[in-house]
Amino acid sequence: MTGEHREKPLKTPGSAPSQPPESPQASEAESEVTRLGHIEKHHGRWRARYHDPLGRRRSQSFTRKVDAERFLREQTVEVERGRWIDPRGADTPLAVWSDEFLSLCRRLAPTTQAAYRRDLTKYVLPRFGSYRIGRLPADEIENWLNDEIASGLAPTSVHRHYRLIRRMLQVAVEKERLLRNPCDRVEPPKVPPTEMTFLTWEESVALAEAMKSRYRAMIYLAVDSGMRWSELVVLRRARVDLRRRKVRVTEQLVRLEAGEWLRREPKTTAGTRSITISPFTAEVLAEHLDRYSGSGPDGLVFPNGAGNPTISSSFLTHFMKPAKAAVDIECRFHDLRHTSVALAIAEGAHPKAIQTRMGHATISITLDRYGHLFPELDESLALSFGERLRKAHLELVRGAA
Repeated sequence: MTGEHREKPLKTPGSAPSQPPESPQASEAESEVTRLGHIEKHHGRWRARYHDPLGRRRSQSFTRKVDAERFLREQTVEVERGRWIDPRGADTPLAVWSDEFLSLCRRLAPTTQAAYRRDLTKYVLPRFGSYRIGRLPADEIENWLNDEIASGLAPTSVHRHYRLIRRMLQVAVEKERLLRNPCDRVEPPKVPPTEMTFLTWEESVALAEAMKSRYRAMIYLAVDSGMRWSELVVLRRARVDLRRRKVRVTEQLVRLEAGEWLRREPKTTAGTRSITISPFTAEVLAEHLDRYSGSGPDGLVFPNGAGNPTISSSFLTHFMKPAKAAVDIECRFHDLRHTSVALAIAEGAHPKAIQTRMGHATISITLDRYGHLFPELDESLALSFGERLRKAHLELVRGAA
């Protein structure tokens, strides 16, 4: 146990050490410690005494003299550099700091807050809740991450846990509870890129037709527009203009851990967009609106049988899974968005048009994610360069003749 408290005035530099040196080397070390502050034996323990930047007397006790010396030197160096932090903040248990951390996250999206609370309760605190934030060893954090991977957790989940504890400790650094973040010395797990599945035109139609009629139009619209699940389940009648074949995306709908629904704007301004759909999809959607959609401008286009927003887990279990099995197709719902991009590229769509349609904030996001689907761009560029170089070469040769 260590305990910090304010003390009486320090001994003046150069005063005799409390213990005689055991050797010339020990005498030199003792002299250095005395110059920086003071180490003394107190009630069977070693006490390091120094002044903080405001001139207040501080001390902390240790069982071993070497620990007291190291602590004194660290504190003195930080004071001299203007980076001193009260060591008592580092004694805060991680479980206590997690409450403070969450209170500082109130401006984050409710979904992010809910994810933080879930991961803290289920994964982080059971392992590190009793640890002092200033005594979290980097190797122990790395062992924890490796244990999670060994237990079968998905690498994406393990990396999410790492980002959470790293963020918690970084906030502690920013709030001057810690001098440095131990996660800076942690090698995070590598997350393999998620493999994207692209359906063909035939597979897309087969999957849609295998769906029960209530959700058939949703599959067609997902492939046609590239809309996300959260955008489709919140789509309302007022945002669908069948005459002009336009679907307006203005919001997303997410379900929190407690089961409540949250409507929110897209994360970026590019996410709010107008998408032109094909005449075929417009016809399918018109029939769907008459049979299944809610009434009035605010009625949901794709409600469940009770007229409420469709829950993804129920949809995947009772509708999409049987349809995939019926046509022997394996894909995630989000792969329909990837399929929309792949089919558009195959039809010669320009990357900028795809960026706008998908609601990507920048074209670099589009190219980073789907650039490998544009092989003809590289080939076209090479042919263009070849023609230009050949033409310039011929002109040069003719001029010389």
